[in-house]
Amino acid sequence: MTDLEIRPISNVLARKAKAELNENEKLIAGELEAIRTWMKQSEHIRGRNDDQFLIGFLRACKHSIQRVKEKMDIYYSIRSVLPEVMANRDPLDPFIRKVIKMGVSVPLPKTINPDDPKIMLIRGNAFDGDVCDFPDILKVFTMIGDVQFRDDDQLVICGETAIIDLGSSSSSHFFNFNISFLKKAAILNQQGCPLRQKGFHFINTPKGFDIVINVFKSLMTQKNRDKTIISHGSSLESLHKYFPKSILPTEYGGDLGPVQQFVDDWEQRLIDNRDYLIHDQSLGVDESKRRTTNPIAEEKDLFGTVGSFRKLELD
Repeated sequence: MTDLEIRPISNVLARKAKAELNENEKLIAGELEAIRTWMKQSEHIRGRNDDQFLIGFLRACKHSIQRVKEKMDIYYSIRSVLPEVMANRDPLDPFIRKVIKMGVSVPLPKTINPDDPKIMLIRGNAFDGDVCDFPDILKVFTMIGDVQFRDDDQLVICGETAIIDLGSSSSSHFFNFNISFLKKAAILNQQGCPLRQKGFHFINTPKGFDIVINVFKSLMTQKNRDKTIISHGSSLESLHKYFPKSILPTEYGGDLGPVQQFVDDWEQRLIDNRDYLIHDQSLGVDESKRRTTNPIAEEKDLFGTVGSFRKLELD
């Protein structure tokens, strides 16, 4: 890959990419060119086409060109109809910064092995519904994810496991948002997200959790329903069977120190990537130039007819 602008990866990740993602170094240049040619010919996608971004999609789709086309089309189509998530991604905006500081989504820095899935900590009880709405939380979540997707080869190649801390939240806490929006968010984070989800671990589950988990599962693709979904109740001992203390923050019986330091780190990291995040607001689809069927057109109850997509495009 000497002529390509792609970060070199460790031998451990290279072996993983070859064994699990069908990566063949000799074929990458041709694969990237095929994707760029498709983007140019399709005309309707306004997207990034640099080597590093595109190889992330290739790895997410196990080097299937057809799957890349499908996922990338959904990736940009769904973003174009979620302005409440994709507009105003300025981490220095006072309101957005307040949501970032809330620290609902917190990537953890360590794993036991260098080819383990990365860990995303999601803290339900950090969500203050008096300060912001669920779409604002998802906005920050996607901002973090976009930076991770660009920068974190371990995450792209090995996937991500979520630890979801429901804290003192009641089940009603999770229904403060429109269920139609939640379905859109599910499409964004499953069919349209190039990050591969490996499992879900729930901790501090509240009364009524069965209702929440059933809704959670109903919004999943069959593929994600088959992933690891474990409820640890309020037992840190149970959590530690899967996540040793050495890779967890203090609040979860771990040795990494307080969660707040990682919230602060990511606040600064998003600020450092301000130009990148703001630029991505302009990416999406132009339905007037589309030659194929819109991949989310069948979701008429969520998005209306295909023609209505044009009204919601981001400039």
